[in-house]
Amino acid sequence: MQHNQGQRVEYRDENNKKCQGEITKVSGTGPATTYTIKNDKTHRDDKVREMQIDQNL
Repeated sequence: MQHNQGQRVEYRDENNKKCQGEITKVSGTGPATTYTIKNDKTHRDDKVREMQIDQNL
């Protein structure tokens, strides 16, 4: 499922912890798509792949 800039999502970070945030950047297409997500709690940018995004909020 393709996600877009500005969407809020629930995702798993590199430590497999559930996080929530807003997509600020989308890079690439198809299975190689990566997302930059601003974490709601830490206010840091996490770079994640499609498979790490669990759901839209």
